[in-house]
Formats: sequence, C-alpha cells, structure tokens
Amino acid sequence: MAAVAKLAAAPSPLGCWLHRFLLGWMYAGFPIMYHLDSVKELVNMEYIQANVLWGPIHELGHNQQWGSCEFPPHTIEATCNLWSVYVHEKVLGFPDRELTKSFTWGDWSVWILLEAFGWEPLVQLFSDDQKMSNIPTDNPSKMNLWAENFSQQVKKNLAPFFRTWGWSIKVEVSKKLESLPNWDKNPRIQFPHKN
Repeated sequence: MAAVAKLAAAPSPLGCWLHRFLLGWMYAGFPIMYHLDSVKELVNMEYIQANVLWGPIHELGHNQQWGSCEFPPHTIEATCNLWSVYVHEKVLGFPDRELTKSFTWGDWSVWILLEAFGWEPLVQLFSDDQKMSNIPTDNPSKMNLWAENFSQQVKKNLAPFFRTWGWSIKVEVSKKLESLPNWDKNPRIQFPHKN
C-alpha cells in the first residue's frame, strides 16, 4: 500500500480510505471485490513470489485513476497497470518491467517513457494533477495538457512522440514545447504522423 500511495503521490496510507478485498469477482472500489479462486494471489507469499500479484494491484490502480491523466474509455484498463508494474518492481523485486516483456512491438516496448525517464516524472505529474483546478473534461484537451506537462517534467519536447501515436497536439502546445530540446532517442521517430 505504501508503494501504491507513492506512485499516486498520495498520503500513505492513502488518506482515510480503508482498502478491503471482499470475496466475489474482481472489481475495483471500496471495497475491492475478489474471486474466491484468486485469494492465493493476495495472501500466499510463496505463490506471490513464484508468480505475480497482478490482479489485486491492478484493482488498487483503478482506485488511483483520476483527473487529467485519464482518457476514457481508452485508458481505463491500461493506466491502472502502472501500479501493478510499479509494485512488482519496487516491492516484489521483479526487475525492469520483466513481467511485461511480452508487450513489445519490434525493438521497443510499451513502457517507452518509463524506460527513458523513470518513475519520478509520473509521481510528480500525479502530484501536480491533484493540485490542479479546472481540469478539462474532453480527451483531446487532457491529452494536450498531459503531453505538455510530461514534456516539462522531463525537459524534452515530446510533442513529436505523442503525434506518432495519433495524438492531436495543438499548435499552441507545440509552440510552447519548441523551447525544450528534442527527444533524440525517440524510438517512434521512424513512424511520422500528421495531425
């Protein structure tokens, strides 16, 4: 729980919320619902060390999703996995996103930004996100805000990177980021995308 709170930039132990797991089917919330057959994933340390603790941490990750960092419905079942990977690396000792090595395309993985910049920019973004008011509600505006904020965190112009993923980066955001150095190690540069 301390690692979940750390990545979320939340007070540990996560404010006043009690995190309970109830038997049922896996479902995020307060409490988190959990299928009886999956209880060993939560309480059997030998099983956890030999396998992974993906399900419970995935559900705890759902409880941390909010604000400008979510683009529903596209990220709902994706960004919660940041917590699964973080806890496996930082608490359970699975090195370098080893448990997700199968998530690769060619010579690069789905964790491109984490591999390039580490966890701290995300922790800071989640912290900043909690202090923001007037967060836009539409996905394109939130995506532009996220691209701008992440670029500012890592001090690199990531607008070209996000464009290759099909994000419609606004002209004014691109102009703001032009003062930052380009990310020369962008593995997506070979996949240009026009907005």
